[in-house]
Amino acid sequence: MSKKTIYIIIFTILAIVLIGLIGFYFVGRDNGGTGGGIVNTFRGFFPFGGENVENPNDGEPTPGETGNEEPAVDFVKKLRKLSSEPVAGAGTVDVKAGTVVRYIEKATGHIFETELFSPRSGRISNTTIPQAYDAVWGDKNTSLIARYLKDDDLTVDTFSLTLKNISTTTENTISGIEFPKKISDVSVFGSSIFYLEQNTNSSNGYISNFSGGAKKLIWNSPIREVLSQYVNAKTVALTTKPEENTDGFLYFVDTANGGVRKILGNIKGLSTLVNDDASEVLYLNHEGEVSMNLYNIKNRTTTNITPTALPEKCAWSKKDRNVVYCAVSKESIEISTLTRWYKGLTQLTDDVWKYDLKNNTSDVVMTTSTETSETIDIVKPILSENEQYLVFVNKRDGSLWSLDVTK
Repeated sequence: MSKKTIYIIIFTILAIVLIGLIGFYFVGRDNGGTGGGIVNTFRGFFPFGGENVENPNDGEPTPGETGNEEPAVDFVKKLRKLSSEPVAGAGTVDVKAGTVVRYIEKATGHIFETELFSPRSGRISNTTIPQAYDAVWGDKNTSLIARYLKDDDLTVDTFSLTLKNISTTTENTISGIEFPKKISDVSVFGSSIFYLEQNTNSSNGYISNFSGGAKKLIWNSPIREVLSQYVNAKTVALTTKPEENTDGFLYFVDTANGGVRKILGNIKGLSTLVNDDASEVLYLNHEGEVSMNLYNIKNRTTTNITPTALPEKCAWSKKDRNVVYCAVSKESIEISTLTRWYKGLTQLTDDVWKYDLKNNTSDVVMTTSTETSETIDIVKPILSENEQYLVFVNKRDGSLWSLDVTK
């Protein structure tokens, strides 16, 4: 075959490819101009406060538009689905008109705002930060600690994000600070955060502000697998991760001087939730039959609370220390069930109950099946400041919901 023939074949192939690309481009434009919805994103450090890394013609609503706004009838319902897309975390703030929920989508990192007193809902930031793994809100819902899975799906990066000049009518700027690597757990109280750095043979716990300043070491221990709850300005609660047939411990750490006090110990499969003034603890006990108990720290008394719920599915009232709202599983709670649930190997079906701890009574607030056809496994429950709403995530699909507990 001559060189001339080879050149003719090569040019013919290139011409066919070029014609195909041009045709694809114009077909894409005719179908809405998205070119198949191609989105340009990048990993690594984010362009906070800079240009949006998403294709500006992606067809999604910009801040101020209400592309995901619900029908007007929905906002008056007792149980309201706020987002069908999986969310990494949500927070609430009360304004004069009522409660506002802000949340960050897992897939995109976009931040949304929904008013619970109206049908209004819209995106307030469209900076694309994909694979948001978890998020904890604080600082009056203007800042959050967001954690992201890197491309290897194993490494987690942690960033502090702050919304600037918050508005639902214009695009909001996000500023970001990268936190250290190897952070295994984060919790927030007001404008302060606590985070754990997991090392080979130990864990270090630090408190700081959202910009990473005023950093102070308050915990150093060979215990590596612990979960934190930033209870109040003076106290961080640390509980060993619950494991079947393994003794668990609860410690209080003084944020001022790093002093450590053991509150509970040698309890199989221990999980906890401490109340606002750190005077009482709800905890789960795997000894024999699984049970939920209330421990009074000052009096050192323990009371069995029924029906049994997981402390992770509960939210303390800040207005009345004797009131707790919990998601209670319809399924029988066995030790093996809990182990599988913690590992994400099984799912539960919940109703919502209100507990009066003073009188040790409880009442159903919501029977899920009467409010929705969807099955809900409640995690990350939070009470709004006015305590009208319980906001939570459905573990089954990551969707976000609000429940009016006054109806």
